[in-house]
Amino acid sequence: MNITEKNKYQLEILVSTMHRHSLDFVYNMFQNNDISNYRILIINQTTEDVLLESNKVHIRVINSFEKGISKSRNLAIANAIGNICLLADDDVVYVKDFEQSILESYMTLKDAVVVTFRTITTQGLLYSKYPNKIDTLFMFYKKVLSIEITFKRDELLNSQIQFDKYFGLGGVFEDGENVFFFKDVFNKGLPAYFVPKTIVVHEVFNSSGDVTSDRYFFARAAMNYKLHGVFAYLYIVKLIFALLRRRLISFSDIAPKFKLGLKGIKKYKYLQEE
Repeated sequence: MNITEKNKYQLEILVSTMHRHSLDFVYNMFQNNDISNYRILIINQTTEDVLLESNKVHIRVINSFEKGISKSRNLAIANAIGNICLLADDDVVYVKDFEQSILESYMTLKDAVVVTFRTITTQGLLYSKYPNKIDTLFMFYKKVLSIEITFKRDELLNSQIQFDKYFGLGGVFEDGENVFFFKDVFNKGLPAYFVPKTIVVHEVFNSSGDVTSDRYFFARAAMNYKLHGVFAYLYIVKLIFALLRRRLISFSDIAPKFKLGLKGIKKYKYLQEE
């Protein structure tokens, strides 16, 4: 990649973290690369007595006293200076030359506004069952991790696309923020692609424990109500019986889980009336 191309496509990594007072974690994220080559913006959601500072020109920090991953993402997007941005969490490690994979993809897909990539686990396995070729995101977006998402910042801002502040970890409903992000991208007609290149390493996630949690039921019921209206009530029933068949919950869990789903829908409806 020559200098002209690199100047045209300037990448910035938008890192969400909490209660940090040292930049040590950032150096771990870039252990396979020269960190001085990258523009980094850190959103540190914290309290006034635990502040993060940076004396590095290429690493900017905003200490925020709000809570929630979606609020963190939105604050980062609003304050980013790179024309291409990569969403990041504080527990990932980037593979060598990940930036080149991202920028070359935008050079190839010239109309792209959003491009997602692959994650591998710390065991060296692909994190998900990804498409094996470049493809549009419409059939795959529900499986995309936030740490795989890149976008052209100006086009996103011009289309007034943000993450829903009520959804995502730390929000009222701790799931679903990426789904609504992509729904807005599709509704605004922005070209979005998947590229089968690996850019990041992340610990493997045990989903079976999460799908039975109260957090998951509460959030998924609200998420489906936002997506499908009254059909969300059927979703609750379908989810409960699916978990029963897989023996992840017992018959004694049916009533509590159903009530929790109803509570999630009620809370979402209340927030929309405020």
